[in-house]
Amino acid sequence: MEYIQSLADPKHVARFQRLCGVIAEKPETRDQHTQTLKSSTDDSHRQQGDELWEDIQHCNTECRTRKNMANNNNDYISSKIQDKFNHPNCNGVSELEENLINKSNSLKKGYDKNEIIHCNGHSVNPKANGHISAAASDDSAPPVKTPVKIKYKSLLYLAHFGAFLGNEEFYLTFFPFCLWNLDGVVIRQVAWLWCVVMYLGQATKDYLRWPRPPCPPVVRLETHYLQEYSMPSTHAMAGTAIPVYLVYMVMERYQVPFLIPAIIAVLWFTITCLSRLYLGVHTILDLLVGFIYAVLIVCSFTKYVEAFDMYQQTNISAAPVMLLMSLALCTVCYPSNYKNSSKGDAIQIVASLTGVGIGQWFSYQLGLTQAPEVLGPYIIEMPTLMWFWMALVRFVTGGAVLALIYLVTRWLSIRFFSYIFGLDKPDKTFPSVMIAYKFTTYCLVGAGISFIVPVFHLYFGIHRPAIFYELS
Repeated sequence: MEYIQSLADPKHVARFQRLCGVIAEKPETRDQHTQTLKSSTDDSHRQQGDELWEDIQHCNTECRTRKNMANNNNDYISSKIQDKFNHPNCNGVSELEENLINKSNSLKKGYDKNEIIHCNGHSVNPKANGHISAAASDDSAPPVKTPVKIKYKSLLYLAHFGAFLGNEEFYLTFFPFCLWNLDGVVIRQVAWLWCVVMYLGQATKDYLRWPRPPCPPVVRLETHYLQEYSMPSTHAMAGTAIPVYLVYMVMERYQVPFLIPAIIAVLWFTITCLSRLYLGVHTILDLLVGFIYAVLIVCSFTKYVEAFDMYQQTNISAAPVMLLMSLALCTVCYPSNYKNSSKGDAIQIVASLTGVGIGQWFSYQLGLTQAPEVLGPYIIEMPTLMWFWMALVRFVTGGAVLALIYLVTRWLSIRFFSYIFGLDKPDKTFPSVMIAYKFTTYCLVGAGISFIVPVFHLYFGIHRPAIFYELS
């Protein structure tokens, strides 16, 4: 048990970052006579810089702890604040605590983005883009940002690519491209399993509310998901489930040697997981739990995915059942309603796959989708220049249609639901509006991926010939 707990130690992440050439340099010291910054070689100045660095680490950790306590149990932190639960080395925190009491009923805000906490004569901004800003007690002194040295730029680019493999932008390009140009059955069933994995992962994050590794000691190179919790890593879950099930489906439907897709799957998983350590947003335990969680989900749901894919296309009541089930998953079944939770991402994922299912249902009910004329396993042919050209045309035109659907639906739905919920002006951050507009927008985008765009391609004669013969 102690060994497992040690895997959550952020020092391991910091050690891995240093091994990969990510070095957080200590702040420069300030000349006490000229009040100018300099890189001092004097031992006393080095000691002052070390003391400053330790104060920043201590106060930043204390402030992060207070924020997590406020997010996790507002009543608890309010009572503690009123009992004068103050850190002995911190001054200026009482005003922040008073603000937390005033906001105790709504808990819509934690620390303001520009809020400065004073500790031991220095100022710490806990939300300075994942970095620490420090200044001397002199109010006129400009803040000193902690510099980060990247020794190996190629590893940084590779880490950002690994992070991209688990981001929304990747899913909105990978799944449509494969559906329009490669194999609808494979990509649909992979998407169904991915939806289950991501929903359970995001919901577990908001149930456990496990904070991300503190900075310092880690170096934050990615700030996009800092408002979300850490355990488990949904990047690790998706980086496990998608390539594993993709290999399984490809081996089932095509005559292909196992080694090639297996190597791709291992590289996909490795790059995605290690990128989370390199960028300083997850601990080793986050990744390990995410991997095990994804494996359990894949093993548990694999035998049901194909049957569900057939049901949601052929059953006459599948569309309304899916719609009601998805609405329940995005509202009453989700374990958190906090503003900074992962609920928005979960809604987008569930709504998108709901739209894909409804689009496939319409395609079958209208007689467009039919059973395949030839059964697999199929032979993979080498792509030609004409295939690349047509794939590019389908992707560009389909992307333009999806962008139009997204922009128009988003604009209209925000205003419509703001009016429905009695707001004076459109406000997409209002919780009920956020749920409603995201579900509506991404549901229509999903329907566009599986139905509107293929019909658009069919009308102009640029569709993939087998796309309407991929019932199962």
